Amino acid sequence: MKNTVKNFLGIKSLLHRGNNVKCLLCGFEATKFNERRCFKCDSLPRVRLIPFCLDYFKLTNAESILHVAPNIQEYNFVMKNGNYKRYDRLNIVPSKHINLVEDLTKLTLSSDQYDLIIIWHVLEHIPNDIDAIKEMYRVLKSDGKILVSVPIYPKGNPTTKESDDIDRSQFLEIHGHADHCRSCGLDYYLRFEEVGFTTQTVHSNEIDEATKNKLGLSMGHTVWMFTK
Repeated sequence: MKNTVKNFLGIKSLLHRGNNVKCLLCGFEATKFNERRCFKCDSLPRVRLIPFCLDYFKLTNAESILHVAPNIQEYNFVMKNGNYKRYDRLNIVPSKHINLVEDLTKLTLSSDQYDLIIIWHVLEHIPNDIDAIKEMYRVLKSDGKILVSVPIYPKGNPTTKESDDIDRSQFLEIHGHADHCRSCGLDYYLRFEEVGFTTQTVHSNEIDEATKNKLGLSMGHTVWMFTK
């Protein structure tokens, strides 16, 4: 099945080569995006925000990176474009591109190791996310950065909402996804500040339309850079 999808994307990418749009993840230039996805690497707009924000926040020269639960497009981008000396990929479940199988809330890693942590649409899946934030703070070097995005649900939601009284069977209806433990709001950054981080923010709606259209970036997404 994977080979079939890969071959299909390969054919589609040949048919749609052009210079109207560009995927920052794989570098492919095309006449358009394929219903928001890249014809070559199949990336979504929210993932294409990662390379944009790495450049926006001047994080491209990080020498030691911890990437939490990267998908294959994220992994391939960092592998090909990073200026790192160390690039660790962590997830609670094993896969081919993961080299650290650990629970983010209970890391066995020693403190003060990384210049940069990337964690993209992951924290909404972790019930005890404060423990995860504390652990990331611990393993970051002084002045280390975390690049974070979570889905804001519903769109424009100002206040993060969660409750231990909500049954998992209700998560889809209440949080917008069956595996999301909370409805993240625009105030989600406060959880990081309570641990000790300082915050910088970029909202995708603030990016000029020409750039968003050219790079196929998300509408309505918020990205934070936190500094230890």
